[in-house]
Amino acid sequence: MGSPLSARGAVFRRRHRLYGPLVLYGGRIDPGKGCEELIDYFNSYAESDGDASLVLMGVKLMPIPEAPHIRFAGMLSETERLEALEAATVVVVPSPFESLSLLALESFSVGTPILANARSEVVTDHCQRSNAGLYYADRNEFRECLRLLIRDAPLRATMGRHGRDYVRSNYRWDVIMGKYDRLIAAAQRGRPADRPQRAGRRRGRKK
Repeated sequence: MGSPLSARGAVFRRRHRLYGPLVLYGGRIDPGKGCEELIDYFNSYAESDGDASLVLMGVKLMPIPEAPHIRFAGMLSETERLEALEAATVVVVPSPFESLSLLALESFSVGTPILANARSEVVTDHCQRSNAGLYYADRNEFRECLRLLIRDAPLRATMGRHGRDYVRSNYRWDVIMGKYDRLIAAAQRGRPADRPQRAGRRRGRKK
């Protein structure tokens, strides 16, 4: 919900009786995906701020604590998944081992900023190049970044626009094929060309 709440996002919120800021995770709900740490960090945020709900969508492969600020949405249809992404205030990508994150790109495409685990160099690189996400290295950074994203609606709107532009510029099928065509043509001429978009390995400061 980087931009004003869409009609689809409003439908998801009404259906699940969700009010106020919504922090969304989608994928395997598994310690290996960073979900145990995510819940722990979010509980710390809720204790101090208490103004948001964490919604987990996907297959449950670990216990989920019973708490009023944590909701398990289960497996969703593709339509409802998109509704959830548009309903979210922030989408969290907590895995420290994530490569090309479909969840991050889907969030960018609907204008919702992300909060990513800084140990994932690939997703951190997406945040840096898109200016559509923040990343955290520890509990305190998680709380600070989440607080900033939830409280600063103009920042979310700006990041949402950046995310849409990033996906349009790099991940439309015609853009991807054009890059491969240029790569092949350059190889035939015997000189280097710009490679198709891929994540780098640099790390930098949070935006």
